[in-house]
Amino acid sequence: MTNTDQKLRLHIAALSSQPDVFWVTEERFANACSRHPELASKLDADWSWDLVGFDQAVQISDIVIGWRFGDLSLVRKSQRLKWIQLTGAGSEHLQPLDWLPRRIKLTNNTGVHGPKLAEFAGTSILMLNHGFPHYVTQQRHSNWSKQFTTTTAGKTVLIIGLGSTGGSVAKWVKNQLGLKVVGVRRSGQPHRYADSVHIPSDIDELLPHADFVVVTAPLTNETDNLLNRHRLSLLKPTVGLVNLGRARIIDYEALADYLEEGRIAGAILDVFDPEPLPPTSRLWQTRNLIAVPHCSSDDSEHYIDHTLDLFFENLGRLLHGKRLKNAISRKHQY
Repeated sequence: MTNTDQKLRLHIAALSSQPDVFWVTEERFANACSRHPELASKLDADWSWDLVGFDQAVQISDIVIGWRFGDLSLVRKSQRLKWIQLTGAGSEHLQPLDWLPRRIKLTNNTGVHGPKLAEFAGTSILMLNHGFPHYVTQQRHSNWSKQFTTTTAGKTVLIIGLGSTGGSVAKWVKNQLGLKVVGVRRSGQPHRYADSVHIPSDIDELLPHADFVVVTAPLTNETDNLLNRHRLSLLKPTVGLVNLGRARIIDYEALADYLEEGRIAGAILDVFDPEPLPPTSRLWQTRNLIAVPHCSSDDSEHYIDHTLDLFFENLGRLLHGKRLKNAISRKHQY
């Protein structure tokens, strides 16, 4: 699109069922417009809440911002829609993308989570290194049980998913904790903050040498059950595991077994399937496991601000016929 004089109709599909950190409210949008006044002048924006009126609005909109969109066949029928901006990084709830016409671009907000998630990952590694999952478990049973530890310097972290988010983690843990960083990414391309980078087929050789494993990969057909029972068995018994990606990447039943048996020292999990984690799940009581209710990467003050700044950057690209950042690949599913 090159006609910058024509206003685009933007529809924002907000969901009250989500925590308010994810809400694109009129106030937050107005604040973003004040940061990007020239681009904002190209838009006419309106809202729906909880998809009330969304089916009609999507038919007359050029752009949609949101997370869930109800009947996707109605989105497909929109002849005017050019672009959907997600307010999150994952897209597994919309996969496969066979409902999405080629004329409609789908982008996520990858990169927004980086600083917060990197700090959380570093915190998790420190907690694992200094036995916090052990102490939490012992406290539940009123046990006075000491665990002596050393510093993180020189230890090895394996980061599975060395993209934008994983890269932020690599930078933080290398600079702040002095860890040796080994990365796994689909391309195998080197990364500034990784001592070495490998392709996924090398994982079996890498797991036995890791002191910590941090998962930041998206859920795709290739990553589903990537850390299965066999691969978890390759880890050293002193390892600490952090999952900030998606639950189905790891076999949680096998993980729970190995934690109970002392074959894995500790785990901090931020993602589950289903969510919320049912009260009957064994993970609530699993030894040396800390469960976090999927909020590790979402900045309570700046999440939507950063998401909208990314949106406006992409709006500029759209108006000038450039490729959008964070376009989701149909082939790779992220």
